[in-house]
Parts: sequence; C-alpha cells; structure tokens
Amino acid sequence: MLAVEDFVRTYSPDAEPQIAFAWNGKHADEFVDGNLQFRRAVCSYFEDDKDAFPLALIAALFKAETLFAKEAWGVNRVVSRLAQELLERGGVEYLDLYMAGARCGMDAFIETGNITLSKPRCQQLLGQCQANEANGGEKQWGMLAERFAFLLTK
Repeated sequence: MLAVEDFVRTYSPDAEPQIAFAWNGKHADEFVDGNLQFRRAVCSYFEDDKDAFPLALIAALFKAETLFAKEAWGVNRVVSRLAQELLERGGVEYLDLYMAGARCGMDAFIETGNITLSKPRCQQLLGQCQANEANGGEKQWGMLAERFAFLLTK
C-alpha cells in the first residue's frame, strides 16, 4: 500500500476504493470497515495539510466518512473540516454530495453543520438551496438554506 503522502499526491478517482467505506454489513462488536485504518491515516494528514489534497479526494473522504457515520452510529470529527473544505473550494458543484452526507444520520447532520464559510460562498450556497427548494426539491433543501442563512449571521 502506498504511503499516505504518496497516495494524496498521486490521487485519482481510480484510487477511491482504497479509502471508500468498506463495511461488512454488521454492527456493534462485529462491525468492520476494511479501509478504516488507512482512511483515518489519510484524514489525519488532511488535518495537517489540507492544501495538499485535491478536491476529488476531499469529496471521496467526505463520502466515506459520512457513510461510516451512518452505520457506525458515530462520526469522525474530521467530517466538519472535510465539509468546510468541500464547500469552500467546490461550491454548488458539491452541494448534492454535501446534502447526501448530511443525511447520513443525526451525527453526520450535526457535524456537517459545524463549518465556517466565506460570505460570498455561503451566499452562493444559500441561493442554490433556495432555488432547489422553490423548484419543488426535497424539504432538506430548506433545512440547508436555513443552515447557510445562519452561517451568514456569524
């Protein structure tokens, strides 16, 4: 297996299976995520040097960690930092992924909201959520609109 730094430096979407949520379908003491150890090492490196990470890798980590949260009944605190970087760098292009992650249980919903965004990015995301809701989208768009409206007040 590649060293973490090499994995990050050479990452392409073809490498996503190495960090994807690889669940055995069981819970509690029998719960296993075959990629957990390596993914957590990559997440730890992200916390030290987020600028070294391509957006596609941040998205893949966010997806894996929020799916993990749903089945493990707990969330890794890095999820908020992944969410923040995903939205700040990726904007509305990653809003669907952000919503999917936020819908992975109460823990993930709360942790994905523990973010700080630039005012322009927050306004852009708020506008997109409002437009999605107005166009007959799911009610969760309204909840995300409230989240981004709140972030604008901070």
